[in-house]
Amino acid sequence: QSVNVPLMKTSIKTALKDISDPPVLYFQNLDNEKEKELFYNEYFEKASEDNNLIIKDLIDKKQVFLYGRSFKKLNIINGKFYFEVLDPQDVLVDRYVDPADLDTARYLCHEHIFKALSSLKESTKYDSEAVERLQGYMATEAGLLKADENSRDLNERNDRMRQLGVPDVDSPQLGETYIELNEHYIKRWDEKLGEDVFWLVVTAEGREVLLEKPLEDVIGKTKSNYWRYHTPLVTWGDDVERTDFWSDGMADTLRTPNKILNSFLSQLIENRTLRNFGMNFYDSTANEEFVPQTYQPGPFTWHPLPGKPSDIFHHVEIPDLSESIDEMNFVMQLAEKASAATSIQQGVSEQRKITLGEVELLMKNAQDRIKSLTIFYTNCWKEFGTKYVMMLEAADDLLDGVTLYKKGLWNDDVYPRDVEPRDWRSKEGYSCKVMYRSEKEQEDITTLEKLNAVKASMPDNPVLSEIYQKKLLEFATLNPNEIKEVMDFEKQKQEAIMNQGMLMGGGVNPAGEPMPGQPVLPEQVSPQMPVGN
Repeated sequence: QSVNVPLMKTSIKTALKDISDPPVLYFQNLDNEKEKELFYNEYFEKASEDNNLIIKDLIDKKQVFLYGRSFKKLNIINGKFYFEVLDPQDVLVDRYVDPADLDTARYLCHEHIFKALSSLKESTKYDSEAVERLQGYMATEAGLLKADENSRDLNERNDRMRQLGVPDVDSPQLGETYIELNEHYIKRWDEKLGEDVFWLVVTAEGREVLLEKPLEDVIGKTKSNYWRYHTPLVTWGDDVERTDFWSDGMADTLRTPNKILNSFLSQLIENRTLRNFGMNFYDSTANEEFVPQTYQPGPFTWHPLPGKPSDIFHHVEIPDLSESIDEMNFVMQLAEKASAATSIQQGVSEQRKITLGEVELLMKNAQDRIKSLTIFYTNCWKEFGTKYVMMLEAADDLLDGVTLYKKGLWNDDVYPRDVEPRDWRSKEGYSCKVMYRSEKEQEDITTLEKLNAVKASMPDNPVLSEIYQKKLLEFATLNPNEIKEVMDFEKQKQEAIMNQGMLMGGGVNPAGEPMPGQPVLPEQVSPQMPVGN
């Protein structure tokens, strides 16, 4: 028997459950231009939907659990921002890279990029003469064999991505010749600048150089010359080591225990099968004409033997291996401790009796261990957001405009708005902040609880009241324009109340209560209080 225990898959799914929230990236305009900030964030929301960010984020996390490291690559294709989660097997990295900063590598390579030959001929960024030579090579017998090999490799690569959950990988089309490209990011000394800068070299089939330029010339220039020193790739791992860039993943930790469990369970099933069917010895010299046959077992059946049954055959004793279940439980407990994917985290109760407090403590400890990897994960998305900002700054002329749809402020009608890159251009640029929906909601609730306590001690403070109102509106997920409309209305209302109080000869504070030292008007006196003679 060959049985596979889904220990690895179960543990990874259990760990993903606690960190399944997608990241929330918010970009702040450094010139404090709120309208441009709104357009910029809405464009990213649209790009996130087009790129299936939620699904790709889960793939990104799953690859870290499987391989120990995952890569994302940013690009602009056909006038739209595009990012992809790369297969870690397709990325080569300088062995002396700092694990905390991918851009410290002097050499990076993204290999096994399969492109249709027709698309290379249509591209203006590649050397046309090199493409022509490549087309001539692919027409030869050796080139045709290589094209078939490329198609098979692309199929296998797409199959791996499908198994990880990517729903929109492209399948090879019939009649297309696929070329394998490799993108090399190499640091070279620039005599004019007096420093190392990244160059991009694109090779095809290991034969032709299609592109060889400084990376800054390919992507575009920024005010800080960002693309001289950075690549459009980001990476992260959950078990970072200084001497080992390719850190271990959860699957590496669980692989050996999983093999042991597979072996134990396979032997146990084989043992049970043999014990159920049974085996027998028989005396072949007692009767030469007797040839045993297999009888169909059933109730009240009779099976003939030539003589006393106990003298003719003897049952083969097969030992029971059920004691191996205890050993299997021991191995599973080791795996749970190593991965923090405990039975409680999986929603399975343990047989031993423990208190509710112990259950909550165990669950919290397991969740804290799983969520500890968000340090690396958050840093990766922060870097992603920074490179997104720099890519749009350097190459926003390559982006097409988009039509955004938003609901009205005072009704449910949907209004379109055409947005172009010029609508969000800013002198100082943008900064990126990364949050998680669950963490942000919990942080907002805690902040509101604290503000409630402070407001109770200072109920007449207008500044504190305004801060509290803003926090409430942000917690209600209103956008900056909506918050501004609501706050402006509140200010107008307070000013009207104060002006009305002044005209009537009395003063009121922003909360609508009499101010100290002001005469008390009859309207402000309770019916039980005498008004005087």
